[in-house]
Amino acid sequence: MGFLDKAKAAANDLAAKADTALAGAGLGGGSGAYADPDSYLRDLGVLSYLQATGRPVDDAERQRVLEALQQMETGGQLRSLTVRTGAGPVPGQPGAMGYAPPAPGAGTPPPPAPSAPPAPGVAAPPAPSAPPAPGSATPTPSSAPPPPPSWA
Repeated sequence: MGFLDKAKAAANDLAAKADTALAGAGLGGGSGAYADPDSYLRDLGVLSYLQATGRPVDDAERQRVLEALQQMETGGQLRSLTVRTGAGPVPGQPGAMGYAPPAPGAGTPPPPAPSAPPAPGVAAPPAPSAPPAPGSATPTPSSAPPPPPSWA
């Protein structure tokens, strides 16, 4: 047996021992399981939602997820278990991740500036006429454009 064959066998043996140690600590994949606490918490949330909405839930699956989470909690692998409240930032609002403030000038136009009252003895200008209704066939005389000069 050559040197490279011995090195390869030693590396394979070491990898097998590492996999066994990680699986025993709850960190390895083993039989396709995952050891990410967030994945188990998500699964528990899905199972709870299904149960709350009257849909069937596999009790064995629920028990498996609960046992895995309990083992992770005892082993100190779970972060703080707190429920988000309505006080936190809402996506798309200031303070939330991914929020971009509106561009300057975006949104509704500012209100018109207040006009000064007419001087004493001067009549106020007439109020602007209402725009024609959308889809109206005949324009009002005040809004019709003047005829071209060749019609005179």
